[in-house]
Amino acid sequence: MAMVEMVFVLPVLLLMLFGVVEFGVLFGQWQTLTNAAREGAREAIVFRVGCVPGDVENDVRARVKAYAIAAGITLNDADIGVTGACGTSGTDTGVDVTHTYSFRVVPGFAATVAPTIDLVGRSTMRNEGSG
Repeated sequence: MAMVEMVFVLPVLLLMLFGVVEFGVLFGQWQTLTNAAREGAREAIVFRVGCVPGDVENDVRARVKAYAIAAGITLNDADIGVTGACGTSGTDTGVDVTHTYSFRVVPGFAATVAPTIDLVGRSTMRNEGSG
């Protein structure tokens, strides 16, 4: 009788276990993406004499990608948006860094049917000044 009960209960327990583990991985990657956006925004707001928005945006993208790659997350330049570098967003003095990443649920188990969840990292900080 116990074996029959285990046949019914074990799949449910394994499904719950894998769900908890997968949620933990998803949450950890979301935290990493949020921290990467924060690092990129911090890179953008530091005071620079003769600030060039294009150079700052390249520095921000490089910083975000370097932070994310340390956690095994690969981002492309096209995935990273930077607005307001060097105070160029009009009256707003803030820098906004946003990037997206498609998280694949259970990629090694069911790669052809595994859904993806878009994770977004975003951070906004005030510019310290421009030259």
